[in-house]
Amino acid sequence: MLAGTFTNPFGDGFFQGPREAQLEAASACPGVYGKNAYPGYAGDLLVDPVTGASYNANGVHGRKYLLPALVDPATSSCSTLVLGN
Repeated sequence: MLAGTFTNPFGDGFFQGPREAQLEAASACPGVYGKNAYPGYAGDLLVDPVTGASYNANGVHGRKYLLPALVDPATSSCSTLVLGN
């Protein structure tokens, strides 16, 4: 996952569980991309009016991305992006 690549590029950083099945910040929140997510529902997301694709992050040059929630160590819960428009 992208978050793991940036936060743990060498694969020897903090993780939970056995080395063969590491649980990292993003892999602990599978399928969660927005607030109010539950199994089978990715959460409340923005929708691109042109393509109909869901997204939760705005990038440079108008690019839109769908990024997973990460575990917040302070709350021990999945934390999603907060978008400001």
